[in-house]
Amino acid sequence: MSKKIDESELPPGVRKGFLRDNAEVILFAMVVVFFMKTFVAQNFTIPSASMRNSLMIGDHLLANKFIFATPQWDWESTLFPMRKVERGDIIVFRWPYDRDQDWVKRCAALPGDTLELRNRRLYINGKLITGDFEHHGAQTPSGPTPGPWPLGRDAGETIQPSGLWRFADPEVVVMPKQGRTDLTEDGSFMDNLGPITVPPGHVFAMGDNRENSADSRYWGFLPMDHLRGRPFMVWWSYREGGDDNQKANVPTNPGDVVANYVDAARYFLVRTRWERTGLIPK
Repeated sequence: MSKKIDESELPPGVRKGFLRDNAEVILFAMVVVFFMKTFVAQNFTIPSASMRNSLMIGDHLLANKFIFATPQWDWESTLFPMRKVERGDIIVFRWPYDRDQDWVKRCAALPGDTLELRNRRLYINGKLITGDFEHHGAQTPSGPTPGPWPLGRDAGETIQPSGLWRFADPEVVVMPKQGRTDLTEDGSFMDNLGPITVPPGHVFAMGDNRENSADSRYWGFLPMDHLRGRPFMVWWSYREGGDDNQKANVPTNPGDVVANYVDAARYFLVRTRWERTGLIPK
């Protein structure tokens, strides 16, 4: 039978007390969370329908933050699965026009690729790129129509460009975009564009919901140093307002944060998309 320890016999300084003991636990937890959020994974929420139906409004994602990082030492690439971004990757990045905003799109083209949009069809290096990820059509309760979109399939009436796509100019490519105005109001490059060559150090990003996505067609090439990671799992999906088409309420103040928590608590069971829990985005 073990002998009961008499705390009065413990060496000085061993007894920490309630406050110190709990403070150390909280501090350790904060350090772990900070490390995970900074270097490993981070939560992102989809606020709009630009990636529908690959990603739905209200999808809460965990993004791998180190996958596109450039290793400084050999052991980093051995310990962590780092690699370069590839065509078709869903990417999380800082929007060049406001780097405080994180956006999610799909990498359509890599540096050196020749890209062209003809009648809403995407061509990379002369090859038609399509699949079930590509969606076209109006924003209806059932959502846009999924692909693939071969040449014989009607994707709707297209818009012809009204002028030159200014982002093809090398001088414009190197200009800082922070705080500038994009071409979101000008939809003339939505369906027909190029051919253009993606410059070094950049990628071309597009949303899967082609008629409802403000992407590289409107604000130009994405610098690769703006990449933040790649979503690897939907851990929760919440149908905002009970409707797949309603945009998420992006908090701008503490009141919005509280309102979102209250709304989620009230309708958690009925508005959660249970079938998307644990989904791996592709």
